[in-house]
Amino acid sequence: MKRIVVVLSSVAMVLLVFNAASAQAPKEGVISCLAPYSASLKVVAMGQERTSYSFELIGVMIGDSPDSIVHNASFRCVGVNHIVKGAVEGSGFCVYFRPDGDKIFGTTKASGLFGKEVKRVWELVGGTGKFVGITGGGESTQSSGVLPAAEGTTQGYTKMSGRYSIP
Repeated sequence: MKRIVVVLSSVAMVLLVFNAASAQAPKEGVISCLAPYSASLKVVAMGQERTSYSFELIGVMIGDSPDSIVHNASFRCVGVNHIVKGAVEGSGFCVYFRPDGDKIFGTTKASGLFGKEVKRVWELVGGTGKFVGITGGGESTQSSGVLPAAEGTTQGYTKMSGRYSIP
């Protein structure tokens, strides 16, 4: 009798894990999240009015809802920003690593004022697993005024909002 209970419990656990792993995401929806990050920077000064820097951001996404496709996803973004007289223009590429192992790929374009509000327009350009062919996009606003914890780094957060669609 004890063996039957153990076997049935084991089968039930395997089915639960398999069902959770194979659950499909809604075909379209809203993305709204807070994304704290830490970044390493490589700065190249070009006189007094111009600076360019490459960045690598690493962080985690906290969805406004636990059902969000990005909730508890970690991310890694790389890119470059160019600053001329305080005006920022830049672009980057991101990979979002979901807790189930699927990935979502995105691009970003930035504009704003250095040390003030920088807005990014983001676009989803593909993914793996159930996110193959995902598209969508939206905007995000980066924090400002966060003091770096170490030289050559920056920390902060961004608030993202937008929509997605899966074929």
